[in-house]
Amino acid sequence: MTRLVICVVLATMLMSVGVAVAQDNWYDRISISGYFQVRYVDTDQSGQFDNFDFRRMFVTIRGAIDSRSTGIITFARVGPGDPNIDLYNAFVDYRIEDQYRVQIGQVPTWFGLEAWEGSAVRLPLERAKILEGTPAGLGFWWQGASDRGIWFRRMPTAGMGCEPMIVLGVWNGQFRADDLNDDKTLSVDLKWDRPWGQVGFSWMDGTFVDGAAVETDRSAWDGYARLLPNTVAGPVGLQFEYADGDLLGAERDGWYGQVVYDVGTGKDTLYGRYQEYNATIDSANFADFEGWTLGWAHRVYESGQLSFEYTDGDWTRTGMVDGVAGDSSEDMFAAQWQYAFQ
Repeated sequence: MTRLVICVVLATMLMSVGVAVAQDNWYDRISISGYFQVRYVDTDQSGQFDNFDFRRMFVTIRGAIDSRSTGIITFARVGPGDPNIDLYNAFVDYRIEDQYRVQIGQVPTWFGLEAWEGSAVRLPLERAKILEGTPAGLGFWWQGASDRGIWFRRMPTAGMGCEPMIVLGVWNGQFRADDLNDDKTLSVDLKWDRPWGQVGFSWMDGTFVDGAAVETDRSAWDGYARLLPNTVAGPVGLQFEYADGDLLGAERDGWYGQVVYDVGTGKDTLYGRYQEYNATIDSANFADFEGWTLGWAHRVYESGQLSFEYTDGDWTRTGMVDGVAGDSSEDMFAAQWQYAFQ
């Protein structure tokens, strides 16, 4: 564990002791939840090997500080290839009044749908490349969903179904690290929740400074729509998302379309996805990806889920993009066990 994590753990323990002394039944204000994912991957990707992978672990401690404030701390191991447990989220969610709220600290993004939505509830094992990316193609949130700043939320007026939740943010744009310039990232998120699904639009504009002190734009917009199964189309659900912007000196855009089928057993869901991703630095250096994924998610019991997934994808590259050159395939089969607790 890093020194920062150790310090946070000690501080949390000391705060808990203080609360315990100050009032009775302090533990009734605290809850612990989380999940972890273990999978086996059989891949034909160049430079990759068949592997048992401990893909993700998230443990969240949530405490009611007072009638208006909730404190949230999340520890995470997000791999692959990273054995560290890091401080992922650390923020206070404060209710100014019923319709207005604010989050301050190290907060997970509200951007788009898949970047914002937790991996525990997503059917495909990985986010779309335009959002999460891989070592062969970085997406806008390739270092994870959290950043440091302040986010204001206006909740929809009760009974007004046409109103969205509005989120305005000012943040570093360096993920879970100190800012390396005076520029701050600005963001606007509009999110409509309806009985049949979700619709939304997100925008962010800022910069990113890498370890070599090179500053580039990190700006994007995103639009999405989701139709839940068992609403207006019987057992069929649909999901679409598109994002476009600039990152690390390259113009990037990508989209995916997803179909979901609820088998009707209450435990089984079939899904299929097609996605495209494009990164263009200049006329001599670009990368394109297109591929499809088929999967089956089976809920073994309330807290445990098995997923089986096959992906067939292809990269076309000219020159060097994100440190990788040359065409390649990205075919793999994966079996995953997810355990969630709360």
